[in-house]
Amino acid sequence: MTNLRAVIQRLALPSIVDAPKWTLREGSRQLVIVHSADDVAESLAAQGFSTISLSLSDTHDERVLLLEGRSLLAAHIDEMLAAVRFGESYEKVGLYGRGDGAAVALHTALLTDLPLAVSGHEGSYRDLDKPALPGILRFADLPELYEAVTRLHTSGSVAEFFADAFRTPAQLKVPPLKVHFDLAARVEVSDNVDQILASGMLTQGALVSRFEEVAARRTGAETVAVSSGTAALDIAYQLLDVRDRTVLVPVNTFFATAASVDRMGGKVEFVDLELDGFGMDPKALRAALDRFDDVAAVVVVHIGGIIAPSLREVLAECAARRIPVVEDAAHALGAKLDGKLAGTFGQLATYSLHPAKVATSGEGGLLTAQDPAQLDAARKLRDHGKISISQNVHDRLGNNWRLSEVHAAVGLAHVSRLDELLAMRRSLAVWYDEHIDEVPRVKRFTLPTGVESNYYKYIAFLDESVDRADLKARLRQNHGVSLAGEVYDVLLSEQPYYAPRFAGRTFEQAQWFAKHHICLPAFPSMTTAQQRHVLNALTAELS
Repeated sequence: MTNLRAVIQRLALPSIVDAPKWTLREGSRQLVIVHSADDVAESLAAQGFSTISLSLSDTHDERVLLLEGRSLLAAHIDEMLAAVRFGESYEKVGLYGRGDGAAVALHTALLTDLPLAVSGHEGSYRDLDKPALPGILRFADLPELYEAVTRLHTSGSVAEFFADAFRTPAQLKVPPLKVHFDLAARVEVSDNVDQILASGMLTQGALVSRFEEVAARRTGAETVAVSSGTAALDIAYQLLDVRDRTVLVPVNTFFATAASVDRMGGKVEFVDLELDGFGMDPKALRAALDRFDDVAAVVVVHIGGIIAPSLREVLAECAARRIPVVEDAAHALGAKLDGKLAGTFGQLATYSLHPAKVATSGEGGLLTAQDPAQLDAARKLRDHGKISISQNVHDRLGNNWRLSEVHAAVGLAHVSRLDELLAMRRSLAVWYDEHIDEVPRVKRFTLPTGVESNYYKYIAFLDESVDRADLKARLRQNHGVSLAGEVYDVLLSEQPYYAPRFAGRTFEQAQWFAKHHICLPAFPSMTTAQQRHVLNALTAELS
């Protein structure tokens, strides 16, 4: 993530003001610096706080400031920083601002890591008539800046907030994931949505086609955009005509991988995984293929963005028996094995663009196929089996699996930046790899040779003595750290929908994996400080 402190320091150059004017009200050894809110300052003083009141109503010549490469906001930030320096003799210092004063307090907080309370200051730099800090939009917008503040208060009692903030140390929060759209991507989405609305073509328009072209460069094959990853699976199974035939599915995957088989009339049979790359176990696959003589397809899933080397053996086995392989690459957009992209190994491949994935369209999915006839059929199936957009004639039973133009606008901004997003994830993984061995009772997972993960998940293993659910609860409660969701903690054979069919069946390797792995938070906007906090929290709870 951009070093926001360095950006503000560079853009908010020191002002020409040498003697800022303020009003000091002495109280306790706890000081709140207030900008443009005298009533709040008086209220805080009445409750025992010391306060310094600053104002925006002085006589700065904004024209002179701008000519010198400064801004009016920069001048006021410098004044507030002077007040912070004055407050170094106090035990605790906090910042408050209202309206334009909130902007001053916000940027000062980013430079000082002091607790911040604001009111009446929402929106975006883009909404302002002129830039508050020239050049700031190259780096961040107001929502991102507010999110970067260590301790922020926007509603309720200001006095209670500062009393609590001064009493207890700030706790760095780490969410399990966060969808990342930088400013340029958000502007691109906004502009494209505006064009969509102006055109009146909210579905089956030019943007979906453009999105498919960009996606094809990321999947390595001609691509059909659909409404979800589940829709892509439904279409794939329909293309393979799985009705009344067996489909072999990994027992450790998301529910949709198997549920789509049932919807398309097929019969699901589960196969155990192997622990080197979390792919389908070739030995268990051979046993299943020997047991069933009506296998319509074998489905492989690239768990956590890892294409297991065992895929090589799975592909050879299926090729020898002339059984098509479907790649459920929901986790694996941009991942590689032996230099080949996920989705380029099987006859068909499906991808999810859910917000939790490495790239998203809000809701959406992709399908690729080696056979051009299957691609043509998929385009018809996603539109109720219509033979063309212009003709209301249907030659097969499809469904409404279309991706809207608005979703394509979101997806286009994300998928076109996939290389950048993956680079961020891989950088986070490198940092974890370098430091996780210091954490007791956690074992790092090492990628097999030939694997280039997209790090949809950063997977590690807990010592068998650790209760994962209890650990996750303590991390949240004691440290503000939320681990990412597992992949997966409940096997499909144990899901209530499937459990009666597979009662008494065991999948030993998958069961061990489901019980003992954890996924550390790793998302593109994550900071090194957050990563360090995650490992420190784990160390504290596991020591």
